[in-house]
Amino acid sequence: MISSFYEKIVGSSSQESNIPKILCVGLTCLDIVQTCKRFPKEDSDLSSVEHRWQRGGNASNTCTVLSLLGDSCEFFGWLSSKEHFNFLQNDMQKYKIDFSHCPLTEDYSCPVSTVILSLSSGSRTIIHHNPNLPETALEKFKELNLLEKFKKLNLLDYSWIHFEGRNTTETISMIQYVEAFNHSLIKETPNNSQFKNLPKDVPITISVELEKPKSSLLDLLPYADVAFISKDFAKSRGYNNMSETLKHMSLEAKSGATIICAWGDRGAMARTPHGIMVQSPAYPPLRIVDTLGAGDTFNAAVLHHLNKVKTIFIEREKIIQAIPENSDEILNLNIGSKHEIKYNHNIESLEYCKTKFITQATLQEAITFGCHIAGAKVGIRGYDGLNKVFGNKSEMVIS
Repeated sequence: MISSFYEKIVGSSSQESNIPKILCVGLTCLDIVQTCKRFPKEDSDLSSVEHRWQRGGNASNTCTVLSLLGDSCEFFGWLSSKEHFNFLQNDMQKYKIDFSHCPLTEDYSCPVSTVILSLSSGSRTIIHHNPNLPETALEKFKELNLLEKFKKLNLLDYSWIHFEGRNTTETISMIQYVEAFNHSLIKETPNNSQFKNLPKDVPITISVELEKPKSSLLDLLPYADVAFISKDFAKSRGYNNMSETLKHMSLEAKSGATIICAWGDRGAMARTPHGIMVQSPAYPPLRIVDTLGAGDTFNAAVLHHLNKVKTIFIEREKIIQAIPENSDEILNLNIGSKHEIKYNHNIESLEYCKTKFITQATLQEAITFGCHIAGAKVGIRGYDGLNKVFGNKSEMVIS
């Protein structure tokens, strides 16, 4: 329970206006979706039940769900002046997703995914074509921190940056750039406390998604504060369940990292910064309608929850700093145990993991919320309505 003193100064924990933006870095593409009664046989002619175009791409989908859940978010990835990109940009505007800092190209056409949804089995089959669209590059990413122009992104405006696992070399370079930014904040802060001068000057939390079964993506893991491991990636490493995945992935991760693994109808499991395992069952709908983007929905719901926890935690730390020592108000804040996360000198990371705000209870709430929202998404067409399905389930109770 949050004390009246805390609420008097920072307001209710459910306020969204004070929560900084989440930036999602990765790909957007055109999804051409065909819904069929059954998956077609090879060399057959089958009529679909429904056909639609929609905006796709992991990072782009994550932004859609974040926006529906009430977060201020931004997509960063390549866009083009080609006609299909106009459809994608118009759709991002519809969902209030900022894309104003995206690098532009006139030389490449839009990546396209042809998706077959089977109503009989609930499967989704994706055929993807990327016409050599450049991956997000460090040179373009650095432009985001130029403050001379109004539309250039200021990293101080972001609480969280989520990276879709792609082009490992460039992604690591971008993460290192953000870590250098975080390091400069901490060095310049009086008494070397990362919770002074709040809420603006707070280190950015970095998360990565390892989805595609590509071994090179494993190189991203030591740089993540929070890592999302997909079932496909885990199985490509030889792991047959969530607990086995978390056990082995933690050996490759940064000290104090939070690792999360979703496994379809088995739900999700996660490992806290202290190595405690938490688990949530799946919450399937009565009828499976559309499984496309279920994983992106889970990731977004977890990010939404954890980012709110982080913001409230930081505001609470600020209040604690303003209260005289030995005051009864300290006890009323119910701040819980302190995390002592050590530096990891075995990786090229400038900072310890910035997950002090993630407790066992917080992570349990986050993955349970993620499973609820992902289950709801599977029961509806596309994403519209996710913000209404669970209503007050998205309201936080910080214990």
